[in-house]
Amino acid sequence: MKKVNFFLTAVLSLACASCGSKNTLYPVSGKVMYNGAPASGATIFFHRQGGDPMNEHMIMGVVQDDGSFEIVCGSLGKGAPPGEYDIVIEWKPVTGQSKGRPQHGADKLKGRYADPKRPLLSASIKTEINNLPAFELTK
Repeated sequence: MKKVNFFLTAVLSLACASCGSKNTLYPVSGKVMYNGAPASGATIFFHRQGGDPMNEHMIMGVVQDDGSFEIVCGSLGKGAPPGEYDIVIEWKPVTGQSKGRPQHGADKLKGRYADPKRPLLSASIKTEINNLPAFELTK
């Protein structure tokens, strides 16, 4: 019985250690500019390279009036786990409301930066405060 308890304790310890490092979030901020002006209202998504999008938290941020953004990792809070990420950006302005929910127009970027299968942008999140260089978008 002691051998079983020792084995279970060891397995649980290893499982908890791997969960802890995988889910530790580090602050991520940056700017999104379009032709030199802030892309105010755009949404930026981080997709972990090699990750399983069906089983991972959605990591995203909304670009503010000055072009800045901060990333939120679903219900876990602000930041993102360390790793390599593909970046997808959509910029769909709010055109109205229906049933209390905002309605969005067409992507101002015409989908150029919105295809997760062919991302044009990427970022590396490190185990520190991450102030990313500005994403400079063009037509």
